[in-house]
Amino acid sequence: MADTEKPTPPQTGATAPTAPDMNNPDFQVALKALLAVYQPIFEQQLNLTKNPQELQKEAQAISTRTCAQEFEEAYSMFGKFLNEDTAMRLLPPQAKAILGPAEQWRWCLQHVLCCLVFGWLVCRWPRTFRGYAYYLYEFWKCVRQVIGSPVGDSPTDEQRRDFNTLVKILAEAYKPYLTDQLASVEYPAGVPEEIISGKINCFVDDPESCIIFERLLTSEAAHALLGEAAFKQHSQQAFFWFCRCWCLCALCFGCCLARARNIQQVVLCFYAYYRCLFDCFRPLTCEITSPAAGACALEQYYASVGVWGVEIVGTATGVSCDHYILEWKDPLAPPAAYTQAFIAYPPPAPPTGPGACGVSGSALGYLETFGTPVPTDVEIRLTVFSSQAGQAPCVTEVSFQVFEQRVSIENVAGVNVPDWTDPNSQLVGTPTGPVLSFGDAMEIWGHAWVGGCSNAQIKRYTLSYQAGFVTDPTAGTWTPFWEVDYNSPLEQAAFNKNYMDLTSVWQFVQICSPPFPPCPRPVPPFAQPYPIQYDQLGPASWYSGVALPCTAGPTAFSGQGTFPIDPQLPLTPGNIWASQTLPSTNCYSGQYTLLLSVEDTGGNFYYDTQEVWFDNKPVYGEITGIMGVAPCAVINLSEILNAGNCNVVWPLAIEGIAYDEYIIEGNTTHPSDNFGGYCLTLTRQGGSESVCTPVSLSVALPVPNPTSPTTVGINRVGDPGVRCGSASPPPVGPVTNFSNVLTTMDARIFDNTCGCKSSLVPPTGFGLNRADPATGQPGQCCSFFFTLSVWDNTICEFLSGGRHYAAAPCVLIWPVYICNDLPPLPQGTTPPCP
Repeated sequence: MADTEKPTPPQTGATAPTAPDMNNPDFQVALKALLAVYQPIFEQQLNLTKNPQELQKEAQAISTRTCAQEFEEAYSMFGKFLNEDTAMRLLPPQAKAILGPAEQWRWCLQHVLCCLVFGWLVCRWPRTFRGYAYYLYEFWKCVRQVIGSPVGDSPTDEQRRDFNTLVKILAEAYKPYLTDQLASVEYPAGVPEEIISGKINCFVDDPESCIIFERLLTSEAAHALLGEAAFKQHSQQAFFWFCRCWCLCALCFGCCLARARNIQQVVLCFYAYYRCLFDCFRPLTCEITSPAAGACALEQYYASVGVWGVEIVGTATGVSCDHYILEWKDPLAPPAAYTQAFIAYPPPAPPTGPGACGVSGSALGYLETFGTPVPTDVEIRLTVFSSQAGQAPCVTEVSFQVFEQRVSIENVAGVNVPDWTDPNSQLVGTPTGPVLSFGDAMEIWGHAWVGGCSNAQIKRYTLSYQAGFVTDPTAGTWTPFWEVDYNSPLEQAAFNKNYMDLTSVWQFVQICSPPFPPCPRPVPPFAQPYPIQYDQLGPASWYSGVALPCTAGPTAFSGQGTFPIDPQLPLTPGNIWASQTLPSTNCYSGQYTLLLSVEDTGGNFYYDTQEVWFDNKPVYGEITGIMGVAPCAVINLSEILNAGNCNVVWPLAIEGIAYDEYIIEGNTTHPSDNFGGYCLTLTRQGGSESVCTPVSLSVALPVPNPTSPTTVGINRVGDPGVRCGSASPPPVGPVTNFSNVLTTMDARIFDNTCGCKSSLVPPTGFGLNRADPATGQPGQCCSFFFTLSVWDNTICEFLSGGRHYAAAPCVLIWPVYICNDLPPLPQGTTPPCP
């Protein structure tokens, strides 16, 4: 049987099986057999109403009944009805013709009994998913017993895998029911009107259990239900597909009986089962119901298959349905242009197809339109193939337009959004890296395009922000900071549906054509335009804040300002928009949500949001003292502790401040705490260094680090005693200015006599000589420069180094004049440094 075949009437125009007659003698005999099963049950119930004491005993007995007894009673009851005689009386002629001798299909009949009992037990009252799963387990064990492969108390690994597969398929089959119920609960506004109008009545949701059964009986489920070996054996039999269809009819029959409230409903359930058996032989059916012919289909993202495109809904069923395929082409292209490329199929079919039969009024597949050559005018063809040789496939086509909806923030300041379809996705440097913060000028990249249908095109897009992390694009108050309109014909002709810099501005371009020269050079309003004219979007940048003291960066960004809505017209009121920074509150820093909003010509809006941590607060770096002397003062080596003893360290402390404000005062977790680090270099006059890197006559000073020796400090040192003037929330308690030790170096590096013993390796020519009595040369003196660099981890794509770093007016360079006044070694002493 085709996957999840639904026993419904065939497509209009197809040759339907002859409807069974309730007056048929065989139907009447089978009906009497069913009523004979129910008669003693009804009689017993009637007698109990006349004997309260016996009724009480029965009620007490039921309360202690086990699950095993429940199944035993069900098989005993329906086993009396579902025998070979009643089965053959109810089967249509086509079924009898393919079944053959009873010996070869007796296993199928026993399998159908398992189906009937499962449907009856699972539908006797509302079941949770776990309840369904339990009865599915007993159903599975029943089927395995029938085919001669019983499941023991401890299933084998293979059997466990098969049952796990069945539960996963059940979950997928049960999920749409739960989703629909949840939607009704969360959005109940329409339910009262549907009840009043009669759309919802006492029969509402009656078919739901049967629909769940349809979604459960897939090809994958058939493999897991029987086991691979039994499936290979039985699937070769000509009637195997009918056995699966028979099982589905029995499942729905059992479910219907479980909910029957009187004998009349039992009869109606039985007739529905009778019709279902005939309906198994309906012909191939192919139908595309959505998108409808000539419709404007909305392009959207389908997470279940990871496709951005259009869902194709319809039906692919039939007695001998083997598989189906979907194809597409440009409506004007010849039939040979049809292709399956960029078609994704829903489970249980492989993603690349072919599709699994049994789809009825649900997703046949998905046409991937994002980043593919699929045009906005497209034709889809559905072809359903038969398993019977010589039977022509069922084919249908539909043409429609695709309304492309490509609205996404995908990159901020060079950092890709891990999952832009997730409104809670955070910006991280690597898949497992920490959350990043951003500041200064930046570009925002993504897609901002809707259109493709003749009645709706893009009108404009805007970028806005709102404080806090917001996942609902229609909630709260958004402040626009960037705008791109598509008003004029030249702008509309220059639309960009590809990945683009969203922080772009319109530019009006005029190009001379021969003869050249001369070429007119008109000025606004361009009364004499150039021969070639067009509008183009040129990349720009959005400046999120204004630089503060001790933070490198421009105080005003060149790309910030007023821009034209239509670049062909002058910058006058009505034709301008202005870019804006974040609010000055908290120094343009904090947690914000960016909103990309695209409006079409019909007044409809499409959105995407992205959560971002912004940091435009200052970084402080300052050297405040070395041995208590002022900048440019003299330091004699003899003043340093241990000086002269080559075998011990001569400690020289460099004091200062290395501090970065928290994005949110009081929040010391990352990324509010995004302090990057600091480093110190020491350079002799005439040498050079470059941001922590010695170049010539320079060394990088070791800095205390809790994990290993390094030249980069990772902890704050001291406090500048100031905070962002508009900090929100403000700092708790007083803020005090104080310095601390940035590092303590080994001053032996200054002395050529002991320099080789220093923990720092001095470059050639770095150290100072002591006085030489033999030549009369005095001890050497020279200027040295201590340089401090401090930075944070904020992403600033247009700043040197790509981050904030401390700069003027902070004191980052401390010059000193060092003299080697140590006495020379006694004559005859072997120098420690040759």
